[in-house]
Parts: sequence; structure tokens; C-alpha cells
Amino acid sequence: MYWSVHRSTEGYIHDLARESRSNARSLSAAFDDDIRVEEWDQIDDVLQRIRPDGTEAAVFTNDGKLWHALPGFPDSLKIAPEKVKSARANQPLEFRVDEGPSREWLCHVVPLGPPSHPQIGFVLVANDWTDVRGDLKDRLEISAVTGLVTLFAIVALITLAVRRYISRPLAELSRRVISFSADEAATRNPVRDEVELLIGEFRKLGEELAKARADLLEKHRSEIELERRLLHSDRLATIGSLAAGLAHEIGTPMGVIRGRAEYVLHARRDEKKISEGLEIIIAQIDRITNIVRMLLDYSRYRESRKLTTDLRPIVQRSIHLIETEATKRGVRVDNRLGNQPLMIDCDPDQLQQVFVNLGINALDAMRATGGILSVAARVEPDNGASRVTLIFEDTGPGIPEAYRERIFDPFFTTKEPGQGTGMGLAVCQTIVQSHDGKIAFESSSTGTRFLVSFPLSQRTAAGNVESTVAMRNGHE
Repeated sequence: MYWSVHRSTEGYIHDLARESRSNARSLSAAFDDDIRVEEWDQIDDVLQRIRPDGTEAAVFTNDGKLWHALPGFPDSLKIAPEKVKSARANQPLEFRVDEGPSREWLCHVVPLGPPSHPQIGFVLVANDWTDVRGDLKDRLEISAVTGLVTLFAIVALITLAVRRYISRPLAELSRRVISFSADEAATRNPVRDEVELLIGEFRKLGEELAKARADLLEKHRSEIELERRLLHSDRLATIGSLAAGLAHEIGTPMGVIRGRAEYVLHARRDEKKISEGLEIIIAQIDRITNIVRMLLDYSRYRESRKLTTDLRPIVQRSIHLIETEATKRGVRVDNRLGNQPLMIDCDPDQLQQVFVNLGINALDAMRATGGILSVAARVEPDNGASRVTLIFEDTGPGIPEAYRERIFDPFFTTKEPGQGTGMGLAVCQTIVQSHDGKIAFESSSTGTRFLVSFPLSQRTAAGNVESTVAMRNGHE
């Protein structure tokens, strides 16, 4: 605004100065003829006419002395002769005369007469700039007032905006943050700086969150450990269900060993028969060892680890664990897993626990009548990928309608007291979901089908080689 007023003022002054120079030249041309014929009345008439417009004029001699002027000509305009004589036709003399705070003149001095005639003197034309100066002062004052009003309006708007959009939200945020530690708010000294208060509260809140996070991690570790123990306890309960059948299976080779040992003891020195008897004894001992090792491997507690593994050997080992009990109960196991590898990312021990539990439940369902337990596998597309679904189907009486919604609830069981803990299917569901799998069932009066699905592995062949080595180590 200041520079705008300054530029407009400079232009205004320039225009007035140019007009004043033009007037001085016009009067010089008009006065030249009148002075030569000494018609001073004509000159006075012109001077009288321009005086009301705030213009004073006077004629000076070639020596620079005042020659003619109207009465009342200001003394401040009676300039020194040396100054008057400095005016030239091509370069008029221009200057300002200040009579104090009340008046100011803009003066121009030009030679009298055209360039082709001898010079007879000078003409001084003075324009009263008092009104111009007042006008400029008013414009500056108006500009200053406008600037100040604008500045105060901006400050007021900023203050209101800051109060509405910053101060109030900060105060509300401060109040809410303080409410988190309401016990200490009563004893805390008041703080006028919301930002400082928020910094302190957020720092304290960060410390409390870090402590809460540590507590949650510790609690989570405890829950994970408890879940692991729960899985292990369920596995031990399953072993209890298998114990009778495995004891019978161990008893058979023990009887063979005893008979062969007595035969060798009473046999005469027939090396061939003794050798045959010892080979049978060794084979039966190996059979017992395999049974015990299989049982111990199943009961042993291991850390969870996932490998890219063929699902079929896991199912087959699980079926082998329950075969003796199935034979005892008159149940035939039908294995239809196919010849193609079913590679998934899994913990083999945990999945074996799932499959043994499903097998034991099927045997319990067919305890009274016997039947068929069929285990099949199928591969299905799933949103651009593939899933493998294992189907455990029995020919039992099915699950009663009233129990179907609670079948996966922990500690829910329909078995006789002492025959089950009610955790089997709940544990199965937890393990399957931790492998990104799904478990569901379909039941009717002619039997029950449990469907367990897992996503097929997307790992490279190197992962398959690693899983194969891991499976071999497991068999050994």
C-alpha cells in the first residue's frame, strides 16, 4: 500500500510539474509581445486571471531583477538574480519554495521571447502546492488507517480461528489426556501452556503404554505356553484311549517271544532251529520297539515348527496308530489318499494330533456296531490358488441335532465319564485355524463326515526337498 501510494504520488507530481512548465512557456510567449509594446495592462489582466487558481507569475529583467508583478506578490518568490539567470530556453529552471507548514510553491523560470529574437527577460510561474500537499497527506493517512484496520481485522480473524480450531481442541485434548490419570490430576499443579501439558502427558502415556505392552506380551507368552500344555495334555488323553489296544498289540509278540525262548532253552544242539528261534525273537522285539517308539513320539512335547510336508504320510502314521484299536472294535479303515503329493506348510506333529483325534472320535462313534472309517483327499480351486481337503467319514449313528452347535466347545463331550475330556475337537479346531485351515462337519443318521482343508504350499522345490529330508528323519 505504501509503495502504491508512493508511485501514484510521484506520477501526480510529475504531471503537475509538466503542466507547470507548459504554463510557464505559454505565458512567456504571451508576455513577449505585450512587454515589447509595454502593454502592462494586458499583462496584469492575465496575472489577475490566473491568481485565483493558485498561480503567481512575475517578469524579471535580463539581469535577474524583479521587473513587474502584481501587488501582493509573495516575498518568498523574489529570488536571487543569479538563480534567475541560470534558466535556459531548452532547460527551464525548476525549484520549490517552502513557506513553512502552511504553504509550498512549485516554480518554473523560462526566458522571454522566441529563440529567433533577442531575450528581453524571464518569466517566473509559481503554482501553489499547498492543496496538493494536503491531498497527499490525506491519501497517506487514509492508506495508513486502511492498513491498520486491515491488520487489526486479520489479527482478530487469526485470533478467532486459532481459538476455535487450535486452542479449544488443545484444551479439550488436554482435559481428556489428564482424565487418563485422574488420580494424579487433583495433586498436579495447574499448567497454563497446553502444549507443554500435552508433551508431558503424552510422554507419561507413552511410558504407561510401553509398560502395558510389556505386560500384554508377558500375558500372551503365558497364554501360548498354556495352549501348548493344553495340546500336550489332550495328546496324553488320546494316548490313554489307545493304551489298551497297544497293550494288546504288545502282548501278542511278548507271547511269541516267550514261546520261542522256551523252545530255544529246551532245544537240543540244533543250530538251525536255535537260529530260527532267535531271529523270530529279534523280529518280535523290533516290533515291540516300533510300537513303543511310535507311542513315545506321539506323546513327546515338541516346539511348534512348520515345514513344507506331504500330507499323506502324516495321515498314514495317524491311521497306523489307531489300526489296532480299530481292529479290536470291528472297524475297517479305508485309506484313499491317492498317489499325488499333497504339499502343505504345517507342523506334522500337530496335524498328526488332529488326525488321531478325529480317528478316535470315529471309532468311539462306531463302538457298538463297528463299521467303516474312510479317509479320502481331494484338491479344489480356491481364489486362484488350491486347497486340499481331507474327509474323515464314519458309519456311526451321527451327532444328535441338539449337540451340533456345541461340538467344538471346550470341555463339551457326549462320552461316558472318564472316556473323554471334551477338549479333542476344540484343540483340533485351534490347530487347524493356526495352519490357515478350516474344519467343519456334516452329520446324519447314517454317519458323520469331518472335512479338514488346508491351502496347498506355494514354496519352491527346494522347500519340498527340505520337507522330504525332515520326513525321513521323522521315520527314522
